[in-house]
Amino acid sequence: MAGRSSKELVRDLFQLRELERVPFIPWVCSFAAQLEQIPVEAMLSDAGLLSRSLLNAQALFRYDAIANVFDPSLEAEACGCAIDWSQGGGLPRVASHPLSEGAGIEDIDISTLENQGRLPAILEATKRLVVVKGEELAVAGVITGPLTLARHLRGEAFAADLAQGAEDAAKVVTLAGDIALRLCRRYCELGVDLVVVAEEMLGQIQPGRYQAVAASLRSIWNVAKFYDVHSLLLTRGCAEEHIEPAFELKADGVVLSGHTDCRQVRDAAQKRRCCYAGCIPSSTLLGTPAEVRDAAVASLSERGRGFFLSTEWEIPYAASVNNMHELTRVIQDNRYS
Repeated sequence: MAGRSSKELVRDLFQLRELERVPFIPWVCSFAAQLEQIPVEAMLSDAGLLSRSLLNAQALFRYDAIANVFDPSLEAEACGCAIDWSQGGGLPRVASHPLSEGAGIEDIDISTLENQGRLPAILEATKRLVVVKGEELAVAGVITGPLTLARHLRGEAFAADLAQGAEDAAKVVTLAGDIALRLCRRYCELGVDLVVVAEEMLGQIQPGRYQAVAASLRSIWNVAKFYDVHSLLLTRGCAEEHIEPAFELKADGVVLSGHTDCRQVRDAAQKRRCCYAGCIPSSTLLGTPAEVRDAAVASLSERGRGFFLSTEWEIPYAASVNNMHELTRVIQDNRYS
């Protein structure tokens, strides 16, 4: 087993093989801009800056998969939402919602989605990551989940509509699912190894409403499988009641965090023979190295086949470099015997 590349390690992770060490797959985006000392807006608008920043961050911390982007506003902007960059260095926020401001679903044209907003820069950066590092490192294409994108398009009224089972909510989810599917196919064509659906809303709604997004996610998993690409579902803010339903959505792997029992997450994953993650909370990454070390050691204690270490969401822009070094040290010191 010695000498396997990170790409091979991630491949074997999804095949539930025995590994010589725990893979580390964090979600790095705005943090890379902090390392490069460049504005996040500049990085996320320029393919060269983005690919270089992400590659340099991975070279510094030696994690096993590199995410092409982590920006929940990306698809929303491409669909006509205004975004606000005044976030103190972090990711932008969605500042307008076309479907609550006079536009209809038919007004959102996704036929040229890849040419809208910052998506051309992200696609070009993804291509460069695959060309430069794809032989030795897993590349992950990150997509905003259909529920989260639907909320961006419809505004805060979407959550209430979804809870009531409104037909309008279902139509917006279908549109958002079509957008996610289109982007999934494009990432797969570019040669990514993983498709990650970052669906924050799963932790914010009742599990009984998960069926609203199940068909869209199933289509994404099927397209990924066609290209021999693995799928990951990423969510946060979950309670114990969310664990089983999240795994029932049938991604190849689940990254789930919140007020949950790590053993229940492990048991749910092993019952379905899929991958699962131990997650370092964002608040911990903003704390002390000792807190990071304790969180990592606690997560690693629940490991089994299919286990990897991750971060609960995008690493905060203001995270400490020392904390990241401490995290990588803990992982390197915890190899399987």
